[in-house]
Amino acid sequence: MGRFQLISVLVAVSSTALAQEGSGLRGRLTDAKTGEPLLVCPVSVIAGGNITVDTDLEGNYELALPPGKYDVRFWCDQYEGVDVKNVQVAQGFMTRDIALKPVEGAFVEEVVVIGTVDTKSESGLLLQRKMANTVQDSIGSEQISRSPDSNAGDAVKRVTSATVVGRNVFLRGLGGRYAATVVNGVSLPSTDPDGHQAPLDLFPNALLSTLTVQKTYSAEMGGAFAGGVLGIETNSYPATFQTQVKLSLGANSESTFHSRRSYAGGSLDALGFDDGSRGLPESVPEDRPLTTRDPQAEQVSESFSNVWSSRKSAGLPNGSLNVSVGNTHQWSGGRAFGYLASATFSRSAAATNADVQTFRIDDQDLIPKDIYSSEFGATNTNLGVLLNAGYQLDALNDVSMLALFSRSTEDSAQVLQGFSDTDGADFDATRLKFSERMLSFNQLRGTHRFGADSSVVLRWQGNVSVTQAEEPDTRDLMYLEDEGVRRFRQAANSGERFFSHLQDTSGGASATVSLPVGPAEFKVGGSAQLSKRSFDARRFAFMFVGEDPALLALPAEELFGAENIGPSVLAEERTFVTDRYDGNQALYAGFVNAELPLMERLRATAGVRLEVFSQRLESGSPFAQGQVPEATRRTTVNPLPALNLVYAVTDKANLRAGYSFTVARPQFREIAPFLYYDAIRRRSVSGNPDLVSSRIHNADLRWEWFPTENEVFSVGGFYKRFLDPIEQVVVSSIQGDVGYRNADRADALGLELEGRASLGRVSEALRSLRVGANLSLISSRVKLGSQQQISTSESRPLQGQSPYVANVNVGYLQESWGTEVTLLYNVFGRRISEVGFNRLPDTYERSFHRVDLTLTQRLSEDLRLKLTGTNLLNQSAVFQQLGTDVFRYRPGLTATAQVEWTLR
Repeated sequence: MGRFQLISVLVAVSSTALAQEGSGLRGRLTDAKTGEPLLVCPVSVIAGGNITVDTDLEGNYELALPPGKYDVRFWCDQYEGVDVKNVQVAQGFMTRDIALKPVEGAFVEEVVVIGTVDTKSESGLLLQRKMANTVQDSIGSEQISRSPDSNAGDAVKRVTSATVVGRNVFLRGLGGRYAATVVNGVSLPSTDPDGHQAPLDLFPNALLSTLTVQKTYSAEMGGAFAGGVLGIETNSYPATFQTQVKLSLGANSESTFHSRRSYAGGSLDALGFDDGSRGLPESVPEDRPLTTRDPQAEQVSESFSNVWSSRKSAGLPNGSLNVSVGNTHQWSGGRAFGYLASATFSRSAAATNADVQTFRIDDQDLIPKDIYSSEFGATNTNLGVLLNAGYQLDALNDVSMLALFSRSTEDSAQVLQGFSDTDGADFDATRLKFSERMLSFNQLRGTHRFGADSSVVLRWQGNVSVTQAEEPDTRDLMYLEDEGVRRFRQAANSGERFFSHLQDTSGGASATVSLPVGPAEFKVGGSAQLSKRSFDARRFAFMFVGEDPALLALPAEELFGAENIGPSVLAEERTFVTDRYDGNQALYAGFVNAELPLMERLRATAGVRLEVFSQRLESGSPFAQGQVPEATRRTTVNPLPALNLVYAVTDKANLRAGYSFTVARPQFREIAPFLYYDAIRRRSVSGNPDLVSSRIHNADLRWEWFPTENEVFSVGGFYKRFLDPIEQVVVSSIQGDVGYRNADRADALGLELEGRASLGRVSEALRSLRVGANLSLISSRVKLGSQQQISTSESRPLQGQSPYVANVNVGYLQESWGTEVTLLYNVFGRRISEVGFNRLPDTYERSFHRVDLTLTQRLSEDLRLKLTGTNLLNQSAVFQQLGTDVFRYRPGLTATAQVEWTLR
């Protein structure tokens, strides 16, 4: 044993002996930016004594001291030291955790950033939350791995006040335009022609590092803020070489090996690719609309695929495969290079059998109108690829590059059977659909430090993204039963083919300079983000032009067969004028933000952002009849102030308050002065060029306590006042057509509670158990005022807003066995899914109780088994009007087994 080791042992022994006497100071030393423990760093008494100890491999230290008053210095190489004066030690040990700020530009700090930063961990995220200037909640890949969640949409609902409706996230009961999604700080467009958000199921969990919900606004963020901003951070490179392979196989109680609806598609459908058989036939004229009088009408009609009917087939098991490899190489001179390449592919089957009713109202009673059953079968695929690489030029400069590609498809068949009040007959309808959504996101980022002490920091980024949505050859068919004979119904949405393509290309850049001015830190920055969107659709209807009505009783494949094309059936163009549009959007912004220490424990972050936003929309399809609408142009200028206060009640507790004034802007189609057809919901939608942006007052208050690095307790509340909120209102009582109006005002008030703790606090025997829970209580009210139109309610809750959302998780960890078990529970309160009109009541989605279970077992150092079960209660999703079911289906119970192999 060397002299140095001997001295260390003697110091440790003497410290232990004094510790047994029962007084002193203990705690943990961490990096203030990353939350990583600082090991082998000195903690010294500089007044009142003369003792020094080093932190251990977990960053923990313990100073055994007799009662008295001391000055203590916390220091580590390449970090700013901290002197804590007048520490009063009484009988017993007091705890003092310290987070040291890295010295800007220091070599060691840079190596940590490129190699070993781990904000995926629960402890790292909690430290980040504690040090943040704004109210935020996060979930990292460590927590996600304990759940059965497969993508960002599944995972985010575990965050306080977050729910998912369809593919979109609702934050604090607010969705659509009021809940933004950003990836690595950049806002992404939606793949829905009429949507506001990038669908979360485009992001498989294998590509995710953290999901952070920013709940208070700061001037560094984009000004389109209301319910909050969901920030998606992608995986970064590991500190050392690592290769990982994950393979999973699963089954669903409703779809796997059960009969479900499908149809004869293309040869590559199993992989989620269309082989071209669904493409618009080359014979379709590209310079004019197709009519039955066109000399090519017969040839074109025969060129469409003659598949109209569904069939039944057994659903295959669900499966996924993920492969990733990464490493960090370090060289002399402060240079380092890190990379991560990851690819994931998943395939799953779904089957939904539902009972559906629609109603009309007589006085106050609901009278059944249409009663039918729905059989729906789908195969979903998801392909994700990520490449993340970073190069550290030297201790003061580094750049990184990210390339992300995600593609998802849904291949589905649906059959409706029942009674139609409109037609006064029984009917059966079929829809065959293949939809594809794609996102490509590329970003280049850099950080550079200047000045004598490297305290001036420049951060910049540039990005290009392309979003596409394809719907090739969606087929709609309907038959009515007439006097016991099943006949083809020649009407809208029957015998129709629909082809659409959406592309949104966006690019931009931003830069921020941080510089200290005395005790304050200022940030000044600017950004520009430009996007171009194009949407193009064509519709064709197969028209009966023959003289023998008996042909209408033939099955679809015979009716539209080659022998009847020409003399009896021809295709005709049914494209709308508004089925093609081009839009351009530009957002220019500048901001100044300052972090000011007002008192020893009080700091303020204040700033203002100025945004200039412009939109232009042009519409008009050359394949449709009608007058081309005029282009729509608008420009708005918005100053957006923000103030956040953080008071450190203790070293482990914060009191936060925030106020901001933000904006919510209309989308392209919402301001267009014409009618267009919503192909997804099969209704007409009218734009409104008189719409103005909504302005929102946001106020927050939160108390949070972090007793240990993995525990938190918090209580918070928020209030939001919306001026001129944009609401979707019903404008036609026949088809339920909708438009957009500025309501008078809206209010939202909420309470948020959260707790995460180890049960070792109760008993040492329960130390392996952890419990976490969060609860959100939210109340909102929209007052439509003069904009009520024919909507049933003048005042109602926000559409999609749940009055309460709760999550509970119980985890058991036995490290010596390599066993971890997590039980998760999620529930949301009933919420409006469809706004009522013409005296019909609002349609509510009933509460859904979801229980999931995950078991992870380490089989060897490199091999891990994960078993999951979702929706263990096998709950049904139910939608009601006045307590009467209008739509009910069972999503089923899903069980999955995953094997994970890691080579380090």
